[in-house]
Amino acid sequence: MNNFSGALRLTDLNDFIGPSQECIKPVPVKKSKKRGIVRVHDDGGLSQNSLPLEKQTISLTDCLACSGCVTSAETVLIESQSVGTLQRARTETHKSHTFVATLSPQSVSSIAHKLGIGYEDACKRLISTLRCDGYKYVFCSVEGSEVCHQLSAEELLNSDLQKQGSDTETTKTLKTSVQKPVLASACPGWICYAEKTQGAAVLDHVSRVRSPQSIMGSLVKSAVSKREMIPYSQVYHVTIMPCYDKKLEASRADFLSKEHDCPETDLVLSTAESFDLWGVVEPTEVSVNQCFDSVLTDDSFPFQTPSGGGSGGFAERILYHISRSFNYPGKLDITFKQLRNKDLLEAVVKINDTEYRVAKAYGFRNIQNIIQKIKHKKCNYDYIELMACPSGCLNGGGQIKLEDSSELTAITAVYSSASSDKLKPAKTLESEIFLTSYKAVEKTASALSSQW
Repeated sequence: MNNFSGALRLTDLNDFIGPSQECIKPVPVKKSKKRGIVRVHDDGGLSQNSLPLEKQTISLTDCLACSGCVTSAETVLIESQSVGTLQRARTETHKSHTFVATLSPQSVSSIAHKLGIGYEDACKRLISTLRCDGYKYVFCSVEGSEVCHQLSAEELLNSDLQKQGSDTETTKTLKTSVQKPVLASACPGWICYAEKTQGAAVLDHVSRVRSPQSIMGSLVKSAVSKREMIPYSQVYHVTIMPCYDKKLEASRADFLSKEHDCPETDLVLSTAESFDLWGVVEPTEVSVNQCFDSVLTDDSFPFQTPSGGGSGGFAERILYHISRSFNYPGKLDITFKQLRNKDLLEAVVKINDTEYRVAKAYGFRNIQNIIQKIKHKKCNYDYIELMACPSGCLNGGGQIKLEDSSELTAITAVYSSASSDKLKPAKTLESEIFLTSYKAVEKTASALSSQW
């Protein structure tokens, strides 16, 4: 049951709810002068004055509405974001829909390691399997990552310009104002935690740029509906991600298409779930297109991942895009040095006459330290790549289970073997659809108010 990112068991600050902690949904109680005795039965049921009390259920929407937890109890998600739901959709509910999928490079790397094959071979096998299973298009979330990196770079530049009182085309193009240090918003476990336990003092620093999964969600259905000339709502979008918290992210009301009244991403499968569903992904003898489709162009997409760490290389790619905007000659020298532990790194990079300080902080112990520095105004970074899971997304809670730590090193090597710093920047797009906002959730008495 402990498959969520790493957000917190109060005893050891791991990233999921402990077995003794349950989601609690506030239930409206009718006032009555007559007091009754509530009895707990052997089967766990409740009754009052010999009448059974209705059992309350928690939906995905409810899950993000309370402040009783950081991530949700896994049982909340299994019902609506599961293999069973997908299979029913294929055969019953949405069998007339066009099914499409988006793969994350972290999931591909995990499956490649499990099969003992290279990254590109794993991509080809997965794409073939999905196409033979009826998925009309198969995309790679790297395209969403590149859009995210490019807009995040603009956002970082924008925070500089607005601080200086400058009014340029950059500030007009990207309508977002975030205080430094800018905190990455790609990790839903970290975002859920920030909204439920931190106030404006922290949320004012969180990037307004959507995550790569969410950006792909906003692009995929529009692109497929136009290409296939079908209604937007008849495209069923499945993503395969290294993290169970991505199920939470896809369910947010902010990421539902208001124009078409349906989700942008219909269902999220973890790496482990998808591997169990499609078996060992043997090479198919059926002749099919084994390249990724592109959501932005009519061309196929290469088997590459962003340069940088296994969480998507946010810190590196953002500096890369900033250097391009300043026509920086040559290749940037980005060298991270380890601080207190292997999950806390920093780099100082000079681009022309401007010095940028960036950091990576993985796991909630490091996140807590960063937050305390921000609150005490002692954090002098420009951008921080925050991720809930120790070692980042390659070690996500949804990945195929590892037997020992050496396997994570091997998965990282698979991911790095396909990385490139020459990925094509995204074409100019309407940036407003890729932005969102984050707000504090009203707190109630909960275990999270405990002092750590």
